[in-house]
Amino acid sequence: MNAKIRACLFAALVALAPCAQAATPASPSGAARATGAAPAANANAAPTDISVFARYAGSWKVELTHSQTPYSKPSSESMTVKNDCWRSEIFYVCDQIIDGAPKALIVFFYNAEEKRFGSFPITARSDAVHPGDVQVDGNTVIFPWAINDNGKTIYMRIVNVFKSADTMEFRQEYSEDNTQWIAMATGIEHKVADAKGSTKSK
Repeated sequence: MNAKIRACLFAALVALAPCAQAATPASPSGAARATGAAPAANANAAPTDISVFARYAGSWKVELTHSQTPYSKPSSESMTVKNDCWRSEIFYVCDQIIDGAPKALIVFFYNAEEKRFGSFPITARSDAVHPGDVQVDGNTVIFPWAINDNGKTIYMRIVNVFKSADTMEFRQEYSEDNTQWIAMATGIEHKVADAKGSTKSK
């Protein structure tokens, strides 16, 4: 696996969003400033309402297990992810901080003409920014993209399933046909502080 692919997969796991700068988006199959008043996430929100991304706001304790695949190696890791987010009229933006270090700015949007969600992941090293698809279906949010591995298209996706307002299941998967998916990483995320910084009770 070449260095570009490795870097893309690392960015995807850290930023929880597709590495769109280095990959072609997959075929269709995928918080107000945290110190201010972030709108409450609504699992039943209309599919055109970017407030569905408000559920990401706050600080999360992440536990991940990586599997052996052509695109991943077995390992386990934990991290704390803080999403400092805010909303404008048509964008929902999250400054993502991993273990105290800023990693990416993720700009979510809804394209009314194409009737689809998308996101722009931006890092300090980004020399170009391209939108990635985001699929929202109730409590499931999918970030799909694709890579070119020696002339072969490999489909990738990150799947976030919100089991509750404070618990999210995480999966990163790959597929050679965009139908059968193989897990590269799985995990669980627990919200430990809300958007205003208040610690969640256990």
